[in-house]
Amino acid sequence: KIRSTYGISGNLPPEASALLNLQADVTVRPTDIEPFLQIFDLTNTELTWEKLKEFNVGVDFGLKNSHLDASFDFYIRDAFDLIGIVQTSGIGGQGLKVGNFADMETIGFEAQVSSKLVDTGGFNWRLDFNVGYNHDQITRLDFGPRIADALSQNGAAVLGGPRRGIFTTKFAGLNSKGIPEYFDENGERVFSYDLQDRENLTSTLEFEGPAEPRLFGGLNNVFSYGNFRLSALISYKWDYIIRLNDAFFAAYTDFDALPGDLADRWAVPGDEELTNIPVILDRGVAQINSDIVQAYDLYNKSGLRVANGDYIRLKAVRLSYQIPASFINKIGLNNATISLEGQNLALLYSDKALNGQDPEFFRSGGVSLPQPRQITFSLNIGL
Repeated sequence: KIRSTYGISGNLPPEASALLNLQADVTVRPTDIEPFLQIFDLTNTELTWEKLKEFNVGVDFGLKNSHLDASFDFYIRDAFDLIGIVQTSGIGGQGLKVGNFADMETIGFEAQVSSKLVDTGGFNWRLDFNVGYNHDQITRLDFGPRIADALSQNGAAVLGGPRRGIFTTKFAGLNSKGIPEYFDENGERVFSYDLQDRENLTSTLEFEGPAEPRLFGGLNNVFSYGNFRLSALISYKWDYIIRLNDAFFAAYTDFDALPGDLADRWAVPGDEELTNIPVILDRGVAQINSDIVQAYDLYNKSGLRVANGDYIRLKAVRLSYQIPASFINKIGLNNATISLEGQNLALLYSDKALNGQDPEFFRSGGVSLPQPRQITFSLNIGL
């Protein structure tokens, strides 16, 4: 069976409005209270809805006299007039305002396969597999990000790149005093960048990859023999980058938890040939040279401080046993099943650069509150 759809939709985010936004308030004075209106947003007549054109074509099929079913969907999404912050001339009273500033094209597919690999009557093995791929690209951008924006934890959008791209500073090595240096847009070694620069972003920084996974899916195996049933679910995400948390600073205090990598830091002249870990900077030097202080901030945003987010996880395993009806009926029950289930049992693969941190929950507690392993025993009874 072949199917296809095409649609156009529009959306206006709640924080975006073309109308004048006034909020009432009262003054706080010792002698009187006077009501007034405060302007939060000026009239924005050029603002229009975000729009999305989506084309989808799919096919569902199964092989006759077999136990194989599959489906495949391909889609193209053309989002335009996307809303964000844009810079203006300031003549209207605002230097920055909400506006339609970008277009984005997304191409992807989703596939599912379900097959009964073994069916002998007594023993059965069923395999369910799904995979998805999503590639997004900014095709129009009226107001690009600053270098400071592109070095944020969540990345930034640039023309020709993904919606959220991870960029890093071009680490050039340590100098003879153990201080990190970087290549600028001209290939010269410097301590600092102009973080407000927009024009030279792509020539100054290195694009590492998208902050959101492009490839994702799962694999589920179900085995059954007699009254026993065993299932195992594996999930995976691939092709994306994680920026590691900041760990190195120009100055430390007694309240800082020092990274273990400092054991391999620069200590004496010549160590710059042996290590990429910068020296612990003298506080006096840090106080008189802001460029050197920024060098340590840029080190945290360098290519040394990113990791692949790729992972494979044993998501769930469940073993169940259906108690025979001959026994259940004797005690007045219709059915009963006992089961033992484990959730988040193991991270089978992840980048060693994460040092054991969970890539799936890196932004929401993957360090201090990792995803807990859960074991559940249950008894289901039907009366």
